Amino acid sequence: MDVFEKTRNGQAVKMHSEEYRPCVEELHRSYKVLHKLNSAEPLSEEQTNAFTELFGKKLDSVGIFTPVQIDFPKQMRFGKNIFINHSFTAMSIGGIEIGNNVQIGPHVSIITNNHDINDRDVLRCKSVVIEDGVWIGAGATILPGVHIGKNAVIGSAAVVTKDVEENSIVAGNPARLIRKLDQ
Repeated sequence: MDVFEKTRNGQAVKMHSEEYRPCVEELHRSYKVLHKLNSAEPLSEEQTNAFTELFGKKLDSVGIFTPVQIDFPKQMRFGKNIFINHSFTAMSIGGIEIGNNVQIGPHVSIITNNHDINDRDVLRCKSVVIEDGVWIGAGATILPGVHIGKNAVIGSAAVVTKDVEENSIVAGNPARLIRKLDQ
């Protein structure tokens, strides 16, 4: 099992180990491509090519406004008809899955990693799953291990620390249930 599979599976990885070297290489690669991407004219061929280079493939029906910061883009999986507004941050070493018809507002952060409380050189990751039809409001933060159910709404500036049931509206810090959506 390679280091990226280990992080997606939630296994601890020592950051200053030989095993972690591919992660450092991927960070360096993505930072260089992000510089090109965030400097490119919007909707230009240069920007399109930079997105393809960043993710290692062309993203169909995924719209992302720049600037963005994505540290491990190849650890992300996308459905169709996704819109991600500007200033998006994805700390995605643990894996991020975004379903179909998802809308993500500006200044949203999705975090999949943390450090061991007793040995901060140890990286602990948990994937984040966002199901179909989710709307994430501006400035929200989604923390490691969170699963957001279908058609949920995450209020602006919410800090989501726990799973969100489908057809729910959550808001606040920490995010809490506001109400269920009418079906």
